[in-house]
Amino acid sequence: MSHGSYPLHPAISSAAALPREVDIVIAGSGIMGCATAYYLRQKGLSVLVCDKAGLASQQSTRAWGFVRQQARDPAEVPLMMAAIELWKQLEHELQLPLEWRQDGCMYLAENDEHLRQYHDWLDVAASHGLDTRLLSSREVAARLPALANPAKGGLFTASDGQAEPRRVAPGYALRAAEAGVVFAEGCGVTAIDRASGSVCGVQTERGYVKTSRVLVAAGASSWRLLAPLGLELPQQALRSTVSRTSPVPDIGGCSFIGHGIGIRQRADGSLNLADEAQADIDLNLDFIRGASWYLPLLPEHHRSFRFHLNGALLHDIKLRLRGENKALGERDPHARPEPSRVRAAEKALARAFPALHEVRVIESWAGFIDVLPDGIPVLDAPSQIPGLLIATGFCGHGFAMGPIVGQLMAQWVTQGNTSLDVSAFRSGRFADGSAGKPYSLF
Repeated sequence: MSHGSYPLHPAISSAAALPREVDIVIAGSGIMGCATAYYLRQKGLSVLVCDKAGLASQQSTRAWGFVRQQARDPAEVPLMMAAIELWKQLEHELQLPLEWRQDGCMYLAENDEHLRQYHDWLDVAASHGLDTRLLSSREVAARLPALANPAKGGLFTASDGQAEPRRVAPGYALRAAEAGVVFAEGCGVTAIDRASGSVCGVQTERGYVKTSRVLVAAGASSWRLLAPLGLELPQQALRSTVSRTSPVPDIGGCSFIGHGIGIRQRADGSLNLADEAQADIDLNLDFIRGASWYLPLLPEHHRSFRFHLNGALLHDIKLRLRGENKALGERDPHARPEPSRVRAAEKALARAFPALHEVRVIESWAGFIDVLPDGIPVLDAPSQIPGLLIATGFCGHGFAMGPIVGQLMAQWVTQGNTSLDVSAFRSGRFADGSAGKPYSLF
């Protein structure tokens, strides 16, 4: 992945030596871990953030950059409405350019089924007082004059926004580090230690650290740390490809999904471009582990996935034969962008926006999206393991939730409860059979 003008690592020094004891250890330095560390340090707690790879080196900096409330599972809507209020002042708070832009999000209605789904979701929006509207074809054309076919209209939420993923998690980390948070790159948490059932410390690759609290925010590897504690998460990783184009004239500030593409125009005029909401599944041993949870979902969602029997299986077997630490998995997995998706998105962009027919992709990358079978994350502090907190399984739409999840996790640590209802996201829903059907998987 080429980082272009967006360095992933701000001026943060990875700790030469780990502290012997801290108030909380955070496993994972994505946007959830970095945001939580920032807010906890504001409350005066000592924080160690460990990551088996580099700072914010995985999915948090490889996302599309949509910050949307619309078309989410109803349980997520209150969190995202609160998140928008945080996003609106985040650049000022961090004193960093995050490329925040609040010009809405548009989902094109290309057929009657889309219209039906969007009409249904308007009831969700209305129940929360969200400003989502169903636009006519004429209104879509007025907002996106370069779009060749406004189809049957579109779902639009004016208060939705966007930001640059390569800036946000590193921005949180920079301000957290300045305030005294310790970051340890290339140092994974390998085990969570307990005494009388409660968290008492962690084993890391560079030694033992005493702590009474641990936040597991390790993305698609989170299940590995939780399984030895008796918490089984049917978590899987999907590969998602994104591209960046050369700069184009201003085509409108709203994020857009329709006609086979997902796009967001960045501050320099280039587009983040994807093959709509599509992902690839590389068949490996980990997929087999959770297949029973996901196979029943495939008939309804099969158009969103493409299966690959490729080198991933052999690579997985080789890692296991070499004795890779089961709690870590692969240290720094490099998700390979799927060339066919890049080509398809490039062609679809030219059809949807004919004026952009000469625009070309100048870089592509991929990330591993961590998903759960019901399409919503786990946000939990399981009562059976005092001191443990979990923030994982964000199903490809977690970037937007980063600020509010960071605040909620900080509240949980310091107050013992959260200001918003997060009961729908408890980890035990899979064990007790209460997990529902996904509104969308990512």
